[in-house]
Amino acid sequence: MEDLENVLKESLEFYSAQERSITARLALLPKGVIKPKKIKGRTYFYLQYRKGKKLITEYLGTKVPEELQEKLEERKKLESELKKVKKALKMLKKKEENVDLTEPVKELLKTFTQNNLWDYGVEIIGSWCFIIYQKYLPVEKYPLRTQDVDILIPLPYRGPRIDISSILKLLGFEEHINPDGSTYFAGSGLKIEFIAPKKGRPSSRPPYVKKLNITPQTLRFTEVLLMSPALIKISRGIKVLFPSPASFVIHKLLISQRWNSREKRQKDLRQAVFLLKYVLSVDEEKERLKKIWKEIPEGWKKRVKKALKEARSTSPLETSIIKAGEDFLSRL
Repeated sequence: MEDLENVLKESLEFYSAQERSITARLALLPKGVIKPKKIKGRTYFYLQYRKGKKLITEYLGTKVPEELQEKLEERKKLESELKKVKKALKMLKKKEENVDLTEPVKELLKTFTQNNLWDYGVEIIGSWCFIIYQKYLPVEKYPLRTQDVDILIPLPYRGPRIDISSILKLLGFEEHINPDGSTYFAGSGLKIEFIAPKKGRPSSRPPYVKKLNITPQTLRFTEVLLMSPALIKISRGIKVLFPSPASFVIHKLLISQRWNSREKRQKDLRQAVFLLKYVLSVDEEKERLKKIWKEIPEGWKKRVKKALKEARSTSPLETSIIKAGEDFLSRL
């Protein structure tokens, strides 16, 4: 659990490396804008760019070279990405750690382990799940900062009666109710939310799980996370059940298409792409990806492919990984 205490440091290192990579790539790309000009009824194209204070105009001909067009588009995407990276670095350098979230999370996971909740399909998902990937798998570091702990509850829940509400209250968390009737718990700088797969009509209310004394929020596509989960020991007396990286990638790509918020869409796409790099490098995970791909509906597959296409703009430095993922899925 040590790297939970170093999230800020790792975020700075990540964005600094991104800044160096993008700057190095930009140095190799042409710059400027393409300007069309009509002369005697014919259209000619010129590349205009500044060199110091001087405006340079280069003649291209009656057609724009395809390679030049592609490189200019790549430059535009990378320049946009560089602005975001610089903004993130500026914010992180000013930010100080005000709350140590490590101990409350350790206590939470320890309590779940002692009550054998992982044995009955309960999983930790969301950003804390991604942190576990980075700690225990050779997954490339990606900056995360979250105060939400998302717990997935399989429905129907087939385990014994365990009063989660009372347990969390003993740990110092207060119970709250969302507008849809689902419950969450807050305390020690954390927000704990319970999620379950959504079935039935979109307007249906979340189900009360009597055995656990909680009402989880129901969300679409979360059943993917229940496919081939993994159980690991993360420290003495603490185990965690979490989704396989392959299922996590598919889920992130699926839900990215449901966000109206551009920021949330990009966050999910980035996490999916960074984890996809690991999935495609491990035979066991590729087999899991094949299995999941065969089981999900055709409509979901279309969403995944659309998300990967969008990810080309979100993660321009990872285009080769995205293409490898698209090629892999196209062969299934």
